[in-house]
Amino acid sequence: MRLTVKTKIWMTVTSIVLLFSFFVMFYLPTIQERYLLNNFNKEVQNHANTVALGVKIAMTEQNFEGVQTAMDFVKQDPLLQFVSLLQTDTIWNNQHTKYQIKRTVFKTYPTNQVVAVQATSNDTTVIKRAPFSTPMMSGEILLASSTRDIIQSRKQIRLTSLLFSFLVFSIGIIIGFGLARNISVPVLELRDAATRVGRGDLTQRVYSRSRDEIGELGIAFNKMVTDLSLARQEVEDRTRELLLEKKKSDELLADLRKTLTDLKETQEQLIRQEKLASMGQLTKGLVDRLLNPLNYVSNFAALSNEFLKESKELLTSPPYVADDYVQTEVIPLLTMVEHNTGKIEEHGFSLTRIVRSMDKLLQAKSDIFIETKVNAFIEAQLLTYEKENQITSKGISVEFIKDIAQPTCCVNILPAEMTLVLVNLLNNAVYSLQEKLLLGEPFAPQVLVTTSFSPAGVEISIQDNGQGISAVDKAQLFSPFFTTKPTSKGTGLGLFISQDIIKTHKGNLTVESEPAGWTRFIISLPLSIPVS
Repeated sequence: MRLTVKTKIWMTVTSIVLLFSFFVMFYLPTIQERYLLNNFNKEVQNHANTVALGVKIAMTEQNFEGVQTAMDFVKQDPLLQFVSLLQTDTIWNNQHTKYQIKRTVFKTYPTNQVVAVQATSNDTTVIKRAPFSTPMMSGEILLASSTRDIIQSRKQIRLTSLLFSFLVFSIGIIIGFGLARNISVPVLELRDAATRVGRGDLTQRVYSRSRDEIGELGIAFNKMVTDLSLARQEVEDRTRELLLEKKKSDELLADLRKTLTDLKETQEQLIRQEKLASMGQLTKGLVDRLLNPLNYVSNFAALSNEFLKESKELLTSPPYVADDYVQTEVIPLLTMVEHNTGKIEEHGFSLTRIVRSMDKLLQAKSDIFIETKVNAFIEAQLLTYEKENQITSKGISVEFIKDIAQPTCCVNILPAEMTLVLVNLLNNAVYSLQEKLLLGEPFAPQVLVTTSFSPAGVEISIQDNGQGISAVDKAQLFSPFFTTKPTSKGTGLGLFISQDIIKTHKGNLTVESEPAGWTRFIISLPLSIPVS
C-alpha cells in the first residue's frame, strides 16, 4: 500500500490528537474521580471517628446527653444519610470454644431509618465504621454519606474533558490542513514537474515562496533542470558531430569487419590443421607400430582356437573317450582356454578397427569443396545405402522414407567426407532398429531422411524409430571412443569423426532423442546459392 506525504501528515496529526484526547477524556477524569472519592472516603471516616470519640467520652463519664451531642455533630451534613450507634456483644457457645459478634442498633438518626448492620459502600453511598470501647458498653459508629456531589463532579469533569477534547481536535484539524498545504502541495508539484522532466520536458520549473527546506529543494530542482537542459544541448551537438564522423568511417568499418571475419575463418582452419598435424605427428608412428602386433595377436589367437578345437575332437575319440580324467579335467580346461583365446581374438579385432579408424582420422583430408545440389546428393547416397543394406541386413527389412524439400539448394561440400558422415548416421539408425527388433516388440522399422531449407542454411535430418538414447549417453555421445555398442561392433569414433567433418564444413551436428521412442540426427550446413 502506497502512502502519500499528505496521508502521513494526516496520520501523524490524527494520532497525536487522538492520544491527547484519550488522555483528556479518559485518563485524566479517571484520576480526578479517584482523587475525589479517596478524599470523600477520608472525610466520612474522620466524621465517624469524631462521633465515636465523642460517644466514648460521654459513655465513660456516663453522660448520655453527651452521646446525643456527639451524634448531633454530623446532623448538619447535607450528604448524611444516617448515623447509627451499634452495640456489639460477644456470644460464646455452650462449650465456650467459639464465639460470634452480635451487633444491635442502639440509637439511629434519623430515628425512622432502617439500618442494616452489615451494610457496605456502593456507587451512591459511602459507609464507614468507627469502633469504641468503654466500661459500660462496646460498640461502633456506623456512618453513611451520599456520593451525590462526587457523581455531579464526575459529570462536570467529563463534560469539561469532552469540550476540551473537541477544542484540541479542532485545533489539530486546522494544523493538519496547514501542514498538508505547506508540505504536501509543494511536494506534489515537485513530483509532477520531475515526472514531466523524466519524459523529456526540460522547460519545467517549480515556484515556492517558503524559505524553508522545501523552498531550497525547489531552487535546487530548478538548477538541476537548467543543468540538464544545457547538458542535453551539448550531447545533441556532440551527437551530430559523431554522426558526421560515422558516415565517413562506415566504409572503413565494413572493410574491417570483412577482414576480421576472414581472419577468424583462416584462424579456425589453421588451428584445426595444426591440431590434426600435431595429433598426426604424435600418433601416426604409433598406429603403424600397433597394427602389426595386433594382427599377430589376432592371427595367433585364431590359430590357437583351431588347435584347441582339434585337440578336443582328438580327446573325444577313442581311446581317450573312455578316460574319466580326460573327460572331467582336460576337456573343460581346453574349453576354458578356447573361450579365453576367443576373447583375445575378438578384442584384438576390435582394437585393430579402432586403430584403423584413428589412422583414417589422421589421414589428410581433401580441401577442395565442390558445389553440390543437396537433394540430388542425398537421394544418390540413400539409394546406394539401401542396396547395400538389403545385402547385409540378414533378413531384416527396414523402410527408408524420403521427405525432400523443394526447391533444392546448393552447398559447398567435400563429397567423400560427407558420404562418410551419412553412412555413419544411417548405420547407427539401422543398428538401433535391429536392437529393438531383438526385444521382440512388434513395430515397423523405419528410417526417415528429410531436408529443409531456410535463409540460414540447409538441414538434413536422419530419424529412426528405434531404441532412442538416454540422457546420460546423449551428454557424451560425440566424445572420442564413447560407444553404446558392444566392443566387437563399435569403436566410438564414428560420431566424433562425423562431427569433425561437419565442423570442417562450418556446420553443426546435433541429436534429439526420446528413450524407447526415436532418435534424430540433424546436420546444419550454410547455403551456397539457391538453385531453381
